[in-house]
Amino acid sequence: MGKISSDILKKIEKENIKPIPRCSFVLKNSFLWSLFGLNILFGSVGLAISIYLFESSDILNLILSVNDFIEVLILAIPVIWIVLTAIFLIVGYLNFRYTERGYALSFPKILMINILAILIFGILLHSSSVSERLNSVFSDSIPTYNKIVDPRYRIWSRPEQGYLAGEVLSTDRKENGTVNSVKMRDLQQNLWSVDVSEAKVRRAVSLESGEEIKVIGNVVDSDTFKASEILPWEGKGRKMQGNHP
Repeated sequence: MGKISSDILKKIEKENIKPIPRCSFVLKNSFLWSLFGLNILFGSVGLAISIYLFESSDILNLILSVNDFIEVLILAIPVIWIVLTAIFLIVGYLNFRYTERGYALSFPKILMINILAILIFGILLHSSSVSERLNSVFSDSIPTYNKIVDPRYRIWSRPEQGYLAGEVLSTDRKENGTVNSVKMRDLQQNLWSVDVSEAKVRRAVSLESGEEIKVIGNVVDSDTFKASEILPWEGKGRKMQGNHP
């Protein structure tokens, strides 16, 4: 035993090996924990925005009203944000694995910690409307964000299949004040005359100029659409009423 210790000491002296300061371990561990926390945060943001975009696509409201539900369901999945969430989950796992206590935990336990943390914080961010605000920030800051990331632009840009969305430009009302039709610019900048005389309109929809709406119905001709149901763009209307006053 003495000979081994002597050999180790000689090797240390010969190679001029110096002990690593404790602060280096502390800094390294702090850095890894910070990365782990950041990836949990980013993963939670990705999950929260995914939930918001999926919900805003009105997929739950469309279950009983469309024949191509599976197609709509697939289109409603915010693929990019889900992929980013998965990436942050994996990176978070790798960071946690190399922290001071991470090595002692098995792969399933570390993965479960990551998943639970992202689920909890993601749901909290969505419940507090942070996901909606963040989505608006990305939408305003990144020119191509909406068309590439937001699934509503895929679902509600298919007038031939009965889905149309856009901004109300003007309304045509009857003598009693009931809205008969609206002029609308869709998400592809095409102009439409939308007949809403027999449409069910969500209470959150006012059909005023500048309002963004989603419309279910069918194409009458090249620039005319017959609406059967009208929903708010943000997808938060829950109740329906008859013809809009």
